[in-house]
Amino acid sequence: MFLKGGNQMDRISYLAYLLYQVNHEEVKNAALKLVSGEVSIKELQNNTLLLPFIEEAERTLKKSNLNKKDVYNFVEQYLYAY
Repeated sequence: MFLKGGNQMDRISYLAYLLYQVNHEEVKNAALKLVSGEVSIKELQNNTLLLPFIEEAERTLKKSNLNKKDVYNFVEQYLYAY
């Protein structure tokens, strides 16, 4: 799923997509900053409010196959929006 090159989406894009699905405005804003490259995942992990959501997104990513098209559309829509 996360191979280099080609059309493969990267891990950060998938995490940002999952975080954006959370019904919490601060988490959504963090997801937008993450996908646009304004903040790193390591920086977000230092935020105690965001850490549980990031950990849950990591677990979800490991155990499920997300729809690549949905993630691609999210990235395309929000990459430069924030």
